[in-house]
Amino acid sequence: MAVSLGMRRNPLRAAVLAFAALPWPAGILHAQPGEALAPTSSSGAVVWVALEDAGKIAEVDVAGRRVLRRFDTPGGPHNITVAPDGTVVTALWGSDRIAIVRDGDVTFVDLGGAPHDVKIARNMVVVANQGSARVQLVKLDGTFKRRIKLVADPHDLAVDPEQRRAWVTLEGRDELAVVNLIRRRPVRYVPTGRSPHDVLFAPDGTLWVTDWGGDLHVFSVPRGKLLETVPLGIEAHHLAFTPDGRLAWITDHGADRVFVVRVRTRNVVTSRPFPGEPHHVAVTADGKWVVVADHENGRLIVYNAERRRRVGRIRVGAGPHGVWAAPATS
Repeated sequence: MAVSLGMRRNPLRAAVLAFAALPWPAGILHAQPGEALAPTSSSGAVVWVALEDAGKIAEVDVAGRRVLRRFDTPGGPHNITVAPDGTVVTALWGSDRIAIVRDGDVTFVDLGGAPHDVKIARNMVVVANQGSARVQLVKLDGTFKRRIKLVADPHDLAVDPEQRRAWVTLEGRDELAVVNLIRRRPVRYVPTGRSPHDVLFAPDGTLWVTDWGGDLHVFSVPRGKLLETVPLGIEAHHLAFTPDGRLAWITDHGADRVFVVRVRTRNVVTSRPFPGEPHHVAVTADGKWVVVADHENGRLIVYNAERRRRVGRIRVGAGPHGVWAAPATS
């Protein structure tokens, strides 16, 4: 069943389309190392942020409230992820490429379309390409593996704990596409009767889906049965779980709020106003800090995870959007 989502994504997309006019080289391009701004931290309090309007990604020491490194990634870096080995990948939504940062070097991979979301599955990057109605698989070294055709443009995706399947939200449709990453083809489409936005697997194995209409939905896996709907705000955006699996932090872009939901009972334990334009959220690997990208004001807002209170801010650059926690050993 198709769901009309109107023009909700067009302003942000238009803001980064100017990057697409740049003469991107075809195939794989290796760039120069990034700019080091401070000594690299090995603590469990590091996140990576995609600076969409600045055309850069940045490594940030949350505990020290400082930017460690920046890498030039022109093309509207949007969503971002970090592999267990510390490899960083960002989708360049204003171009047709992704950028892979590995061992201090940047590799650009030309995929066509408009890559929107990226996640890691084993030694592969799984790309939701919103401009080509495909999920694409790329090795961490930048080698292209496979494209998988979908019935509509994908938006966001989550890889299951076994790293065998990706669950994908689709633009303008109520369905979730379930893609078998081993056989590399769509398995099935799961109707939801909702307007799915972002997806993430909870520590208990359920699939949590934010809704463009402001709710949170929890689905069983692998059947895709709706277990519960939790009303939140106006336009539920992105989510992250604490390392202990007890809580989920969820941003609401329309309400300019941050919600904290208990995983076991699925009740809202905290709802706080956000001082800006909230997008992605991440919990540091040590579980001490939560950061939310404030796209409007070029900063990360920092929360004490235990007390669930705002405790600081970090200036990172123009247009922060995607945020992902680095593993403690990176």
